[in-house]
Order: sequence, then structure tokens, then C-alpha cells
Amino acid sequence: MTKEKEHISDDDVVIIGGSEWKPEKKQDKPYRWKLIAFILAGILAAASLYYLGRHIFYSKEFIQTRNAEDIITALAQPMKGKAGVTPLSEETMGVKLRIYRLDGLKAHFADTVPDYTNPEIYLVTRSSDYKIIGDRKEIIGDFIAGGKVVEKSNWRAGFMAIVDGNAQIGIDRSKKIAKHVKQNGGSMFRQMALVSAGTICDNQFILKGKVTRCAYARDRQGSLCFIETENPETMYGFAYALIEYGFIDAIYITGGKQPDLFYRTADGTPHGSYVDDKPHELVVWTR
Repeated sequence: MTKEKEHISDDDVVIIGGSEWKPEKKQDKPYRWKLIAFILAGILAAASLYYLGRHIFYSKEFIQTRNAEDIITALAQPMKGKAGVTPLSEETMGVKLRIYRLDGLKAHFADTVPDYTNPEIYLVTRSSDYKIIGDRKEIIGDFIAGGKVVEKSNWRAGFMAIVDGNAQIGIDRSKKIAKHVKQNGGSMFRQMALVSAGTICDNQFILKGKVTRCAYARDRQGSLCFIETENPETMYGFAYALIEYGFIDAIYITGGKQPDLFYRTADGTPHGSYVDDKPHELVVWTR
């Protein structure tokens, strides 16, 4: 070995090979892209399964008296009977109910209390829930007014839909009814379901304790009624009383009973007055 070779140190660079040799460049490994594609496909599949599962759960969660197609068909029919509100006082299962049966009326939404001395107005009630965020009111649940979508959320399974003044209530989370209402310039609000097909909807009962309660309910003959409890009741007590009385579908209405609810009987005679110091969205019934 020559002296030149003997003095090569670790710091010296030694190139071994001919002039044609070039160091190999590192390439991205194909499996890296396959892994990314696999992860993205997994995320997409999981999301699809989630939404499919939620759709199936929502559609099977409640026993239904009528499906979306039945309710859409009913929305083409005006309410039967002579225009008026018929009051009844009943007690069932220890719950005292004030029942107001609606006949021959049409409905529309209002965000302020109307002049109920107008002989055309027969009943005024609250509708959706809301919350105040900063200085803005945010309605809870699907809300469509005059064909305009204001809010979207279908967790609350109960609803009232209005098309050309014809109103129907139901228990259904599908988007079919909201789509129909929007396309036809109608209105809709969502509320918690109380009763569906004569069974309680207890997984919607998020309100605890005893307060006076209100609801819109429908009986087997198809009559629509507004109901208040005379005394504070639990959601369970109220729902079971509605079923016992004979209502098959019912949706909750916020705010408790009115001190002296305004309504007008079929002979045109007004009773009571409407008092509300909160910014509720209202349902106004006219002949």
C-alpha cells in the first residue's frame, strides 16, 4: 500500500466507480400515495355510513300516523267546517285541559302580535322556539316563511306546515315536506314531538319539571286543536293525557298557557286577548 492510500482519513471523500456512475435519487414511494388514497376513501365511507345511518334512524324513530306524501296531499285540502274556534274544558288522567277545536280556518305566520280586534282573526298562538345570540334572535329548528328558508335543523321531529293557508301538523324528519313547502311559497316551523300515532315521543322530552303546557294536536277524525293545561304538568303527564283523550299526533308549543287566550267562536264573538312580551314567532288563524 502506498503512502498516499495510507493517509486517507474519514473526512476525505472517495468516489469509487467509473465516470459513468451517478448517485441514485430518492423517489417517493408508491405506497405513500396509496395510503393517502386509502385514508381519504375511509373517511368518505365513514361519512356516508354516518349520514345513511342517521337517515334510517330518523325515518324509523317514530311510528307514524301519516308519512310525508300523505301530509303533502292533505296540504292541498282546506280545513272543513264553518270558520270558528270551539272551546272545551276536559279532565283526563288528572290533567285539566283547555281544548280549542279549529274549523274552517286558514293560517299564516306573524312576528308581531296582530290587531286581533279585526273580525277576520280567530286565534293567535306561539309557534317555534328561539334563542337570543348577542342582539340577534335565532329560531330553533326548520323555519320557512313565505317560501324563504330562515333556519335549518330537523332534530325536532314535530312540525306545522302551511301551504295556501292550509295547515297540517305531523311527526316526520324527512326533507320532503320542507322542500314542498318552499317550492309552493308556504311556511313551516318545527317543534318537539309529543305524540306520534298514539304513542309518546319521550326522546324529544328535553324539558323537565312542571309548568303549564301547550300543544297543537290532531284526532282520528282529522280535527286540529290547540290545547293548554290549566295547571303545571310534566311533559310525560301532558303527553299521556293527550293520548288518553284521543289525540293521535301532537307537537309541543312553547311558552305555557295564556292568561286569557284570544279566540273567536263561529258566530264571530271574540273572547280574551293576546298578551306576549317576548319576540315569539306566531301562528295567526283567519277565516
